[in-house]
Amino acid sequence: MENDNDTIVAISTPPGEGGIGIVRMSGKDSLDIALKIFVRPSEKANDKIKNKTVPRRLYYGYIIDEQGKEIDEVLLSYMQAPYTYTREDIVEINAHGGIVPLRNIIKLIIRKGARLAEPGEFTRRAYLNGRIDLLQAESILSIIRAKTEKGLKAAIQSLKGALSGEILKIRDDVIDILSEIEVDVDYAHEDIDFGSENYQNITRRIKDLKERMDALLEKRIKGKILQEGLKTVIVGKPNVGKSSLYNYLIREERAIVTEIPGTTRDLLIEYINLKGVPLKLIDTAGLRKDGDKVEKIGMEYSKKAMEEADLLLFLLDASTGITAEDKWIYEQIPSFNRPNIIIILNKIDLKKEISKELVQGTLSCKAVLETSLTTGEGLEQLEEAITELVFSGVFKGEEDGALLLEARHGEIISQAIVSLEDVMKALKEKYPLDIVSIDLRQVHQYLGNLLGEDTGEAVLDHIFQRFCIGK
Repeated sequence: MENDNDTIVAISTPPGEGGIGIVRMSGKDSLDIALKIFVRPSEKANDKIKNKTVPRRLYYGYIIDEQGKEIDEVLLSYMQAPYTYTREDIVEINAHGGIVPLRNIIKLIIRKGARLAEPGEFTRRAYLNGRIDLLQAESILSIIRAKTEKGLKAAIQSLKGALSGEILKIRDDVIDILSEIEVDVDYAHEDIDFGSENYQNITRRIKDLKERMDALLEKRIKGKILQEGLKTVIVGKPNVGKSSLYNYLIREERAIVTEIPGTTRDLLIEYINLKGVPLKLIDTAGLRKDGDKVEKIGMEYSKKAMEEADLLLFLLDASTGITAEDKWIYEQIPSFNRPNIIIILNKIDLKKEISKELVQGTLSCKAVLETSLTTGEGLEQLEEAITELVFSGVFKGEEDGALLLEARHGEIISQAIVSLEDVMKALKEKYPLDIVSIDLRQVHQYLGNLLGEDTGEAVLDHIFQRFCIGK
């Protein structure tokens, strides 16, 4: 990260053609630079902006270069610190959304003294300048990347401080317990006897803290799915209907469907919204023991996808029954992922050679459903099964509570819980309270790291480099 005192500039709208393109500057020289390249019909209006008497208004004019040549017709706005996104002076130029005018405006601003912003640097400055904490900064990225209404709502709740507020409450309780321990330690040489009752009280409060943090950690699965999508992999032997199911779920003819086995050679990936739940849907190459060189490469991709899947949709041909090939495919599924399978008996419009009961007796799975991708029978029940059976109602209700939306959050909470378990063990074994406080202080530090206190540059770089340059 370069000097945080520099004035930075970036295009804040997506690249390519559009109705409007926005160039954003942040820093102490933003207005001075803007007025060097912006002209209006009335010099008096320019003076008003320069004197900073009328911020938060749109001014019509032109961006001109050093030779006075007009680069674009624009609207310019100036926002005065500290009441801005970064708590610095900000200037935004609304230009026409073309690559050439926006690029020329950026080059001109850089020649006048600004530098190109790094990824996420505007949000990083908002965090460094105390407008938001680190959890709220990360929620901004979650808002940008939200794939469903539920995911967006959860991210907005986090931006409003739902998660930060919960973490602060827990940390305040940790501080309160530490203060109580300090009193006990400080008066240990006096005649005041805190005794076992104090140990019991502290133990009870520590147990309550752990239960609250366990509840937060359980929401990590929910947050992960809302943020990243449930990785749902369609598997089965060739020509069993995988590509037809994929096309049905994405509501688009993306995968090639023919009667020729082995049509799909690579992974097809699409994000879909299924009843408010984001799925990262993956169609795989048909699995079989034999196959040409290209097929075998595709099958290796399929096996890797099965290992990483959150949910497996395993298709069987109801008109042929469970074949040796089907059993071989089931054996390729990692044992840790077998509980996450829905088995689909497809082609029930043909003569059935297999029953749901026989499948359940042969293969272990959460559910067995019957479908016909030709007639559409059973497909609505399949969607219900994905949202109800597999997710066990986890998405029912509103997302008003605090959710852990990032892997970093879950990792830190897990570390804090381990330290709390050490505290509980020390209390049970009647360790001196000053020893107990060591692990409790570690919990306090972990919670501070979540909020961004004493966070190293490497961690901040990792977080903010995931943002686009203009945010």
